[in-house]
Amino acid sequence: MNRVPSVAASYRHVSRISRRSGSNFYRSFWLLPRPKRRAMCAVYAFARITDDLGDCSEPAAHRAQWLQWWRQVTAENLSGNDPSGPLVFPDGLKSDSHRRTGKPAPIDLHRHAREILPALRDASTRYQIPSKYLLEIIDGVAADQQKTRFDTYEQLEHYCYLVASAVGLTCLHIWEYDAPLPVAAAIDCGLAFQLTNILRDISEDAQRGRIYLPRQHYQIHGLSEDDFLSPRPDDRLRCLVEDEIERARRLFESGWQVWDSLHPDGRPMFSMMWRTYRMLLDHIAEDPNAAVMRRVGLSRREKYSIVTKHFLPPLFRRLPVPPVEFHSHRVTES
Repeated sequence: MNRVPSVAASYRHVSRISRRSGSNFYRSFWLLPRPKRRAMCAVYAFARITDDLGDCSEPAAHRAQWLQWWRQVTAENLSGNDPSGPLVFPDGLKSDSHRRTGKPAPIDLHRHAREILPALRDASTRYQIPSKYLLEIIDGVAADQQKTRFDTYEQLEHYCYLVASAVGLTCLHIWEYDAPLPVAAAIDCGLAFQLTNILRDISEDAQRGRIYLPRQHYQIHGLSEDDFLSPRPDDRLRCLVEDEIERARRLFESGWQVWDSLHPDGRPMFSMMWRTYRMLLDHIAEDPNAAVMRRVGLSRREKYSIVTKHFLPPLFRRLPVPPVEFHSHRVTES
């Protein structure tokens, strides 16, 4: 029952988790060679379980306890140098969970740790992924349990770093790069992606009582929390969204600099993600008021076009570098 699977069996397990997710992110893994694709599956499965803990319907105090145990077991098993050694399990999860909540965690964390960590540990060793980035992914989910408002842009930046940039820096180690690590560009790219998500999800987040755009920004436009929690077309909201779009565009441009350091086999996946999120931002920019009222997304045809251009090498080689969005943005500014 407590048997830890081999590294090979663990990779098969994380691949199943990734495949069953049906996410577009998983499909992009097939742009990578098999060893890097398996490593991405290990990271994805780890992040998936972390997100599931954060999204479960149990009280916040229980979620925080389970996330802390998950962080501890991850830290202890990524700190060693032997990727094939026995796993270490911190004490306390079962007894504390039953004593404090009367029931175990809704997700069998011991089982998931046994099944996921051998592959994650092997991938971390093989691609020299600093454990701090993986722990920061957990910290990002934990932060989402605690914060539903941000007073300043600096607070939002830190949150975006945890939930997006830390993932990007992890991916960079798997994709591989020419030293030095383009940290600043990778962080900006993660900020651009997450800020785009925030703009896309304004209405959905409001329904959950969450406001991610910082008070520092929306108060400048004469807006209050009520303007988000009961949104309606409003010139002040439109101006705020336009300001955030311009901020995101600058971050996208800075983030593209990651391209220059990437190894060739990592470039298609990075390009596909960058261009997908950048196109989404352009859709939000077409009608900022619509983004406030509903979730904006890409059409099936647009998604198919992006996928085709990255999975067919002749089409991928014809994509402009840097992307055409750089030039259109600069023409608009001038």
